[in-house]
Amino acid sequence: MTMIGCSLWTFRGGRRRRIVRNMVQLEPVGVVRNGLRDRKSMPALGAPASVEIFEPYRDALLRFEKHSHVWVLAWLDRGERNVLQVTPRGVDDRGPDGLHGVFAVRSPARPNPIGLTLARVLGRDGLHIALDRLDFLDGTPVIDLKPYFVTRDLAFTASNSRIGLPRGAEALRDSLVQQAVRFHGEECADLALAVRMVEDLRIRFHALGEPERWVVEVPLCRPCLIDAMMGMTRTSPGRNTLRFTEQDAAGFAEGRYWPRPELPGDFEAMLEAPSGLLFDFELREEAPREAR
Repeated sequence: MTMIGCSLWTFRGGRRRRIVRNMVQLEPVGVVRNGLRDRKSMPALGAPASVEIFEPYRDALLRFEKHSHVWVLAWLDRGERNVLQVTPRGVDDRGPDGLHGVFAVRSPARPNPIGLTLARVLGRDGLHIALDRLDFLDGTPVIDLKPYFVTRDLAFTASNSRIGLPRGAEALRDSLVQQAVRFHGEECADLALAVRMVEDLRIRFHALGEPERWVVEVPLCRPCLIDAMMGMTRTSPGRNTLRFTEQDAAGFAEGRYWPRPELPGDFEAMLEAPSGLLFDFELREEAPREAR
């Protein structure tokens, strides 16, 4: 059991006075299991994990199988509670300009160290729920599970100003795959091809970052690639940021990617193949100055 004291304050005559104090009681309903006990060993986007629900809460899992994704709320018992500003991962500036308030980032350091992560449910065996990934350490108390509702939680047009950069090409690829799969729903060869194109573009022209605005041209003959591009770039036909072409090429402001005639036939092979075996890049004559 965790007891949390909550207070409300008022300011009168230049002095702060406490007017209400409540105690909030939290009962862990389960625990995270993934074998990772050191924050430095945790990948930025998390690792495969399971949640072990405690026996008294077995009945709370009735009809849990109706949902493909779940929000996992955890109590970050190793988080610092007196830190209000941090320098996030991927931010090189260690001075004042790199600081962000903890309400603007996902740092485990925060006044009330509650973690929130969306995960895909891989399966359930009694009290054990297998998940595609969680960014919580082994043994972290779970305080609640809430189903992801597509009718309420989806915010396709949401946007974020850049906070930091991926740690490297591998971290960038992992992030792109996750974004693409969450939109398309499964891994496939053309999804991997789209990932490799966007990965190449971001490394080649944007130092792992993103352009200020995405405008993407996609080939009608590759519907899985279209889905993947939408997931990674948040573009759409209605906003005229996603455009269609009869040519077998994916276009960006900087240039076009032309798939090679002979391509690997599966997801993993497409991810691992040298880029020269996957596509040719054609620089646009009207490409932005920074792309030249």
